[in-house]
Amino acid sequence: MPWDDIIYVSLLLLCIVFGHWYRQIKNRQHRQWVSTILGLTVISIASGYHAIHPIICIVVNAIIITQLSWKVCHIVSFCFTFFYLLGFFRLADWYGLPLPSAHANLIQMMLTLKLSGMAFEVNSAAQAPKDDAQGMNAEAFRKIGFMDVIHYGSTYIGILTGPYYRYRTYWDSLHRPFSDQADHLSVTCTKFKQIVPFALIHLLFNYTFPAKYALTDDFGTRSFLYRFCYIYPTFVTFRTRMYTGMALSECVCTMSGLGAYPTSCETISGLGPKNYKAIESLTFPHCRSKDPDKAMKEALDFETVHNINFWGVESCVLVRTAMKMWNTCVQYWMATCVYKRFPYKPLRTLFTLTLSAVWHGYHAGYYLCICSITFFLPMEDIYVKFYNQTKEGNLTKKGLGLLMWFLKSTCMAYLGISFQLLKLEETLAYYNSVYYAGQLLVVILYIVGLVLKPFILEKSKV
Repeated sequence: MPWDDIIYVSLLLLCIVFGHWYRQIKNRQHRQWVSTILGLTVISIASGYHAIHPIICIVVNAIIITQLSWKVCHIVSFCFTFFYLLGFFRLADWYGLPLPSAHANLIQMMLTLKLSGMAFEVNSAAQAPKDDAQGMNAEAFRKIGFMDVIHYGSTYIGILTGPYYRYRTYWDSLHRPFSDQADHLSVTCTKFKQIVPFALIHLLFNYTFPAKYALTDDFGTRSFLYRFCYIYPTFVTFRTRMYTGMALSECVCTMSGLGAYPTSCETISGLGPKNYKAIESLTFPHCRSKDPDKAMKEALDFETVHNINFWGVESCVLVRTAMKMWNTCVQYWMATCVYKRFPYKPLRTLFTLTLSAVWHGYHAGYYLCICSITFFLPMEDIYVKFYNQTKEGNLTKKGLGLLMWFLKSTCMAYLGISFQLLKLEETLAYYNSVYYAGQLLVVILYIVGLVLKPFILEKSKV
């Protein structure tokens, strides 16, 4: 494991362990300052002198959010944070500055979503109807000061790899009693039971099946079947790395108490309670419960900061379903701040996917992976209709389910290798070595599906 990764994982583990002492700080302001100081320390260790970038971004957004009107602050914040990320931070060498490290890039990526997302929350709060069940105009937005933005942007919770969470979620963790009542240790230990095997599998497969091997001359001498199937073990390496990182970042939240809400309030990843009015009926501001016994009896969960459903991704049969279970908190931000607000509906999906790819970076592999999914989905939709109109328990339905699971796994692995190789020439070199078999398979299955569609659908209607 590279030395930078060792430092990075060590910082994540430090943040997880620190949550035990963080929750014991009873004074809200003291808790905020301790969290902020640790967050800035983590940024400095992970980024070095590149730490100036997130600090500038946080301070400028604090000015934008507190000094500009709610009517424009979200637009200005969005434009500034994304321009800073895409036009300055990642092109630092254009300005005679050293390029930031990969870990500094992750920090800047998450801050871009958090800070612009906070501005969108302020805008939504100002326009929310009084009977809004989701509590868009919650007490958290009644009076936001300069230091509130600083604390939210600088807190150690989620500063390294996320997950994305709203400002209201951060405010609730300080002002609502649920963060102290949750079973932090039990939830965290459960996640660690998943993390350990994922980490071991990642180390084993990363050593045995490195993605870069696909670019060697020796790889070119292998059989076509070996070259094509190489995508499966490399994707195991990729997704176990993602599983491990996302689960560790969730543990930072669970140990600190951030994201704990009553299950009865229908919590959703990224959003928080769907029924926020129930939260307000249980508690007064400043952690005083209207009904202490009732509040203590509430079953709590951390679904708000649940960023990935490991077993759902592995077992589901559709790419669409897998996408919804992957990096769900960031997907919430993309859906709320971009997709639903984009003015021209026919281009919503394309713009959102493109922005997601750009947010990840400038490497062509990101675009080939993320945007190529739209090429696969029409074919999948045809076979979903076949599957849905087949009788339950039928052998044909089981066969179709197995076929779609295989296609889902192959699609994600085939596109996933471009996410690992990143450079256009390297990705195309691999696809050339397998004669673009993945793209050809999709085209063939799509044509076959169109030909069979009228006959199969007619039979199912009889």
